[in-house]
Amino acid sequence: MLTTYTLLSFVIAVLMWTLIGRGVLRLLIPGDPMKNPVYRLFTWALWPVLAPLRATLGRVVPHSHLGWYAFILLLALRIGLYMLFYSQGWLVLPANAPL
Repeated sequence: MLTTYTLLSFVIAVLMWTLIGRGVLRLLIPGDPMKNPVYRLFTWALWPVLAPLRATLGRVVPHSHLGWYAFILLLALRIGLYMLFYSQGWLVLPANAPL
C-alpha cells in the first residue's frame, strides 16, 4: 500500500507545483499569458483540476480566483489521503527510521 500512497501523493504534488508554477508565470508574463507555450502546457496539465472547479464554482467564484481554490482543494486532498492511509494502517512508518 505504500507504493499506492506514494504514487497518489506524487501526482497530487506535481499538480500542486504545476499550479504554483502557472501562478508565477502569470505574474512574470506581461499581457496575454496564453501566448507563452509553457503557460499553455501548465494550463493543459491542470485541466483535470480546473475543469470541475470551473463547472461547479464558475458562477460563484471569479475565474481569476480558481487557482487559489484549486490549490486549497489539492492540499486538502493530499492531507486527507495521508490521514486515510495512516488511519487504516496502510501507511506504517518504520520505528527505527533515521530522521
